Amino acid sequence: MDDLEFRRRIMSDPKYRDSKLTAAIKESETNSKFADEILDLDSKIAKAMSVDVPVDLADRILFNQSSAEKEDKIVRPNFAKRAMAMAASVAFVVGLLVGQVNWGNLIVPPAQANIADTAIKHVLDEKPFVDKLDEQVQSSQINAKMIPFAYQLSERFPYHVYYLNHCGFGKSNALHMVFQGEVGKVTLFLAGVASAKAEDFVQDEMSGVIEPIGNTSMILVGDKGENVSKIADQIVKIIKPMI
Repeated sequence: MDDLEFRRRIMSDPKYRDSKLTAAIKESETNSKFADEILDLDSKIAKAMSVDVPVDLADRILFNQSSAEKEDKIVRPNFAKRAMAMAASVAFVVGLLVGQVNWGNLIVPPAQANIADTAIKHVLDEKPFVDKLDEQVQSSQINAKMIPFAYQLSERFPYHVYYLNHCGFGKSNALHMVFQGEVGKVTLFLAGVASAKAEDFVQDEMSGVIEPIGNTSMILVGDKGENVSKIADQIVKIIKPMI
């Protein structure tokens, strides 16, 4: 079991263990630490979400409903505000707990503004694993991985590719590629997420760009000095819909 598969299985069900997972934890101190962190986070979130319900809550609801009928439903907003305040408090506590963990965010909103966050966190999470690889990927292999997205390269990919695979990208799937840019390594995601417009971003000492391609998005992430927009322009020109 490789590191990526191990992380995905642990994150999807922190308490589940089978023979393969148990062996992976015993064989690697890094895996063991990661599994403990996920279990600890899972426990903290469970505690944060465990909010005691007031004993007289049912009576209050019935009282508010009765009063609303007599007072033309004036009381209802008060109860709604209390419920919203309680939900906001729980969300705040969970946010603090998640912020203490250094392996990235598990919950990713679908808005375009967070496509960049998803890409950056994905790069940071998998960098220790991916940086060690050089699969010397060929353009034919890239085309094979692009089939689920209904796109193909119209000519040879212009950069040396170290790593190629599919991955989860928020609530969607993506092609995940790492190649040599002009300054350092660049990560490319071709994700099944629509984006409204092209957008540059800089975050965590990295620079990136989001390029809409039909109903998908191409996201590039490189070192801060990398001209990812220039690279994106070159790659977009050779990505064509499958006929």
